[in-house]
Amino acid sequence: MAGGLTQTHDDFEIFRLAPESVGGLIAAVNHAIADEPRLKSRIAIVRRGERLTDKLSIEGARGWFRPMLGDLLRQGVSIVVNDIPISDQTARDLGRAAGVPADWVTQQNLYITPGESQGFDPHCDPHVVIVAHLYGRKEWTIFEKALENPVYDAETSTIAGKGDALPVRRKVTVAAGDCFVIPRGVYHSALALTPASVHLAIGAAGLRPVDYLWALAETAIQDPGLRADLSPEAALRKARDYVRGFPFKAAQLPRFPRAEIPAGAGPQRLTFEDVLDAVPGD
Repeated sequence: MAGGLTQTHDDFEIFRLAPESVGGLIAAVNHAIADEPRLKSRIAIVRRGERLTDKLSIEGARGWFRPMLGDLLRQGVSIVVNDIPISDQTARDLGRAAGVPADWVTQQNLYITPGESQGFDPHCDPHVVIVAHLYGRKEWTIFEKALENPVYDAETSTIAGKGDALPVRRKVTVAAGDCFVIPRGVYHSALALTPASVHLAIGAAGLRPVDYLWALAETAIQDPGLRADLSPEAALRKARDYVRGFPFKAAQLPRFPRAEIPAGAGPQRLTFEDVLDAVPGD
C-alpha cells in the first residue's frame, strides 16, 4: 500500500470514512478544544497566505475559544489548531483506510476556514497528507506540479511563487465524512465553501535514509578531532574512517501523543458547530 502514496498516485479517490472513525476524530477534536489552557500554544491564524499568529492575543484561561472563533471567521481569518491527539484505535482505522503503514509517524492538525476563503497559497508538503473532512464543504485543487520527496531542510521553498503558472490536474469537493490522500510533494490548495469548513490534515511519514545521515552529522560535529584544520587529503581520510566506524542502528519513529478517548465518547458533533452555523455566508 505504501507505493500508492507516492507521486505516481494519480486518481485522488474520495472515500467515505466509517462512522466510528468520524466519531473518533470528532471526539478527539472536542477533547482538544476543551483543554483551553493548553490550546493557547497550539493555535495559529492565517488569512490568504498571510500568517497573523503574532497579532493574536488570548486573555483568560477559559471561555475564550468560541467567541474568538466566531470573530476571526467573520473577518475571513482561518484558524489552525496543531497537534490534535487522537486515539490509537482511530489512528489505526484511519491508516488502514488511507493505506498508510502502521509504523509511520503521524501528526494531526485541525483547519477551520470561513466560507469563500483560501487560507494558504498553493504549496506541497514533505509528507503524505490524509484529509479527513468534518464539517461543511471544501474544494481542493490538485496541481500538476510536484517535488520529488521534498523535505523542509533541503528545498528553498515548498510554497508556489505568486507568479507561478500551475496547471490543474484535478479539482475535488469534499463534505463531512469524506477522506482522500494527497501524496508527498504534490502541490495543492483549498477553498472553503459557505458557511465554513473544518477538516483534519493528518501528516504521515516514514523514516528517510537522509535522517541517518543528519544524525551522523549532528554527532560528528561534537567530536573536536573532526573539527580540526587538516589538509584536504587528511580531512577526507578522517571523514571516511569516521563514517566507516559510525555505529548506525535502526531508529524508532517518534510517536505523537495519543488521547485516551473511549469509543463512542462525547457528542457526534463538533462542540463549536453552532458557531460555524452562525457564520454569515456571501
